[in-house]
Amino acid sequence: MPEKIYLLDTCIWRDFYENRFSKMGRPLGKYATELFMRILKNKDKILFSEALFLELKRDYEQEDIKNMLNLLFLNKTLVRIEIIKEEYLEAKNLSQKRNIPFIDCLNAIQARNHKAIMVSQDDHYFKDLADITKSIKPEQIN
Repeated sequence: MPEKIYLLDTCIWRDFYENRFSKMGRPLGKYATELFMRILKNKDKILFSEALFLELKRDYEQEDIKNMLNLLFLNKTLVRIEIIKEEYLEAKNLSQKRNIPFIDCLNAIQARNHKAIMVSQDDHYFKDLADITKSIKPEQIN
C-alpha cells in the first residue's frame, strides 16, 4: 500500500500535546493521538513548513516544540517543506480576499501543491478552503 502524506493544522498538534477536548466534550486529544499512531504504524509522512513553528511559538517554548516533534523526526515521519514565493503570495491574496488567517490559507495551498491530506478540526478548512484542498478530521481517517 503506498504511503499517505498528511499536512496537519496546528490545532491537531495542540490537541495532541495538550490532550484537549472540544467545547462539546469531543476528545480531540484522543483523536489526534490515534491519528499519530496510525501514521507511525503505516509509515506514512507528515509534511510541515516554517508556518507550523511560527504558530507553535505563540504558545510554546522552543524546547516544548522540539519535544513535540522529536519522535516523528527520529522515525523520519516528519518531512520539512519550504514555503515558496508563489505559495506565500497566493496565501496572502487568499487570506485578504476571504478574511481567513494567512497560515490556514498557506496550509491549504501547500497541502494541495504536495498532494497531501489536510487534517484539521477548524471549520473554515471545510467551508472556506474546500475549493483549495479537501480536508478531513482526524477521527474520520481510516
